[in-house]
Amino acid sequence: MNRELLATKAALTILLMLLGALSACGGGSNGSNTNGGGSNNGGGSLPPGTELLYAGDIVGNVHAFSVDSNTGALTSLSSTLVTNSAAAGDVQLAADPSGAALYATSAGTGGPNVVAFTIDSSTGALTAVAANQTLPVAAGQIVVDPKGKNAYVIPKPSENTAQLWGFSIDPTTHGLSALPNQPIQLPGIPNDLTVDPSGAFVYVTFDGTPGDEIAGFSRDLNTGALSVLSGSPFANTGGDSPQGIRVTPDGKFVIVGNQATNNVSVLSLASGTGVLTNVAGSPFASGNAPTPVAIDSTGNFAFVGNVVDSSLSVYAISAAGALSPVAGTPVMLPVNAGSTSIAGDPSNKFVYIGTVPKASGVLGFTLDAASGSLTPISGSPFTAGETLRGIVVVTP
Repeated sequence: MNRELLATKAALTILLMLLGALSACGGGSNGSNTNGGGSNNGGGSLPPGTELLYAGDIVGNVHAFSVDSNTGALTSLSSTLVTNSAAAGDVQLAADPSGAALYATSAGTGGPNVVAFTIDSSTGALTAVAANQTLPVAAGQIVVDPKGKNAYVIPKPSENTAQLWGFSIDPTTHGLSALPNQPIQLPGIPNDLTVDPSGAFVYVTFDGTPGDEIAGFSRDLNTGALSVLSGSPFANTGGDSPQGIRVTPDGKFVIVGNQATNNVSVLSLASGTGVLTNVAGSPFASGNAPTPVAIDSTGNFAFVGNVVDSSLSVYAISAAGALSPVAGTPVMLPVNAGSTSIAGDPSNKFVYIGTVPKASGVLGFTLDAASGSLTPISGSPFTAGETLRGIVVVTP
């Protein structure tokens, strides 16, 4: 790694530390309802089919919002502590594909830090499931396979632990139980992970040799067991310090934000082997320090949050996997509103961004499904009372 990249990564680390410190000032866990863009639902039943947005914060809470199906505006419903133990901290989220359960990790130790909740579709309320897990390190990103049979968790990068944990999910209770032979060793400190739409492959971004930092695993569709893919780790040539990673809904491409080199890699995914290969033109230019990545449900557009620029890059995805910036992007976010996570809703009408600092809350946009352009939703940002981390949108 040359001196310029080292300097860039060092400056980025300092900036992120400062943002985290500023956002935490005056913050605290209250476990109470908070009010965003609309009044609290007051415990009444939601209309059938109402989408729900859940946002994890930096002090161990999950905040629930209902989504207005016409405007995309969020109404605050309730807040739930991930755990009452010492395991409180940054909360990352993943949802069961059916919308029946939510899975949360908390960056704390001393108690359960991988927790399952059932979702009440009429109120959005969360009820903790008894069977949860305690990792020996602060838990980070979590992902659930497309059939809802397994969950996979990596530690926070700050834990400096090159491991991954796999769990089976009880189909009735949604509780978690550890798979055999855990944890799995990784080739470097992980940043993010994803499962392809077929459920056959798991990919992990990690810090290692620049341009060679994506680990791939074959997943047993029956047991959830992982085995290292031939050729792993795969080369995202031209990129360094890969962060967010997602697979397009058709399973053809993997999209990765490279934080240290200010670009986005696109790799083709061989369906039979899971091997990843850079597409022509990859990597594609982005803003400064691209980190979270999301893809709309049609696979037509990719969204990449640029942390240092406080901006969102939107790209059209071609049939060959090439990325082209959508007109009007990058979308500028509020000053210092570094994006921590991005989620599209299942109806493909809205895009939401979790941000730093807490005053920015959840930023909401209406998505033009034809052009990919974004229009701010009236009332955005929708505040949750704390700096946010992971966000998901589900239809229970």
